[in-house]
Amino acid sequence: MRSPAAEAAATSRNPFTSPLFARWWLASVFAGTGVGIQTVTVPLFIRDRVDLDARALAIAAALVVQTLPAALLVLVGGAVADRVERRRILVRTYSLAAVVSSAYVLLSGLDVRSIWPVFPLAATVGAANAFASPARQSLLPQLVSRAQLQNGVIFGTMGFIATLQFLGPSLAGILVDLRGLTTAFSVEVALLAAGAAVYALVHTGPPTPTGVSVRQDLVDGVRYVLGEPAIRGLIGLGSVVGVCFIGSFSVTVPLLVPDVLGASDKWVGLLWGCFGGGVFAGSLALTVKALPRRGLAACSTIFFGGILFALYGSSEVLWLSAVLQVLAGLNASVFMNYVVTLLQERSEPRMLGRVMSMYTLVFFASMPVGYAQAGAVTSLFGPQASLVASGLVAAVIGLGYLALLEPVRALR
Repeated sequence: MRSPAAEAAATSRNPFTSPLFARWWLASVFAGTGVGIQTVTVPLFIRDRVDLDARALAIAAALVVQTLPAALLVLVGGAVADRVERRRILVRTYSLAAVVSSAYVLLSGLDVRSIWPVFPLAATVGAANAFASPARQSLLPQLVSRAQLQNGVIFGTMGFIATLQFLGPSLAGILVDLRGLTTAFSVEVALLAAGAAVYALVHTGPPTPTGVSVRQDLVDGVRYVLGEPAIRGLIGLGSVVGVCFIGSFSVTVPLLVPDVLGASDKWVGLLWGCFGGGVFAGSLALTVKALPRRGLAACSTIFFGGILFALYGSSEVLWLSAVLQVLAGLNASVFMNYVVTLLQERSEPRMLGRVMSMYTLVFFASMPVGYAQAGAVTSLFGPQASLVASGLVAAVIGLGYLALLEPVRALR
């Protein structure tokens, strides 16, 4: 059920004519920036507290611990999002994330040298994200008209993903260089708390009760996705992203910057920021000029992303690595925006929370595999070998997707 404000704005393709969307977007900016800071600060916290030979495996282990609870709980999170007012879920999960980040402030401020506290904190964040992610994504169609949905998804990507991977990491790198980890963690707490406060203003009312148990909701959701080839194919695209792209980049960037590129720690954040900047620019371009065959474009991004990733892994020049990350972000913006838009357009509204939770599950289930393989390959052969191998594997899989995923390729 759409809000009255969204109905009044139905004749415009501009989602910001809906006040509820504007609040959701601002909250996403705050939350995405806070989470983006954490993608840099936690690996740096670990890296500086373990032996050289253990760095890659320790960082990978923390990332695995963060994503496993999310993978186990995200389907439940999707069912909850179809039952409970999504605003309430977002307020509680981001408030919890702010509390966890406060613990990081204490660990860093007291210069605790042990890394074991990172693991329960990371698991808590992962569990919260299992509920936050499907709630945030499935809330959007309640805030805008159908005509505004694609631009709403794109601006949502710019507000959350681009800040998660551009503004947040860049800010973290600069803060760590200038003021240290404790300051960066403190800013993260403030941003997550601000996100929770603004989400509290997005009132939409509870979803329509399903009338069945949570277990039956989950069974119905899985059955629905398995019966829709296009939706099933769109969700499957995310698996290679988690294994080949997110895992390898996250584990290697804190090591690649000092060991291969010879740059300071701010570039750990700025390389994330270059990728996010590409996502932002690409998303903005898509609001002006849409690509005609969105399904084909989404499939193609896996192949082109793999090639760019292998080139990035081969580079030993800082400026070239930065440029390749911008190009990778431009390519990823097509995937991020079109896959989510097509899923939301093609899914029944009553199933949307569960569909988006299954899409999220693909990432959360594949990322631990990506972290583990990247940690092992990097420890044995170095960060460049890990990146090049992941990129080439992704390119080969991308060609397979282009050849075999006809239900997705045909989507307009």
